[in-house]
Amino acid sequence: MNLLIIISAQYLYLLVIAAIAIAWWLSPKNIKKQFLLSIILAGAIAFILSRIASRLYYDPRPFVTEHVKPLIPHAADNGFPSDHALLTGTLTAITYFFKKNIANIMLALTVIIGIARVLAKVHSPLDIAGGWIFGIIGSVAGYYLARYIVTKYIARAPAK
Repeated sequence: MNLLIIISAQYLYLLVIAAIAIAWWLSPKNIKKQFLLSIILAGAIAFILSRIASRLYYDPRPFVTEHVKPLIPHAADNGFPSDHALLTGTLTAITYFFKKNIANIMLALTVIIGIARVLAKVHSPLDIAGGWIFGIIGSVAGYYLARYIVTKYIARAPAK
């Protein structure tokens, strides 16, 4: 069981990255620019929000407060918010705007990753929820900002 937790906590996020790449690749040509711009903007916004939040709130990692050895090696730093949850939450949420069927698979993976990080004792449920919330906020903002930019500037640009 521990091996499954370790693999899920450390490496399963790679499947989420692969899934968004597949979603982008399968998207119609006229959507690809907006999809890619949405990913970039969502990631930047979610990252900035998470860095601000980590400066405002400190949540020691569970292995520190519970005086146990985590299943995966980790620094005893601030666990809030979880970077894994932030990444997978952001990618899943942005994919939802473009490919709901793939986003549903990504959502299942994202939940498994979050649970595994808690079971590995490197994050608390609050750390995971924080990552997901900032990822969703970043994705919504990134999607609508990208849609505005593409509609206003890229779609209207004269062909060269």
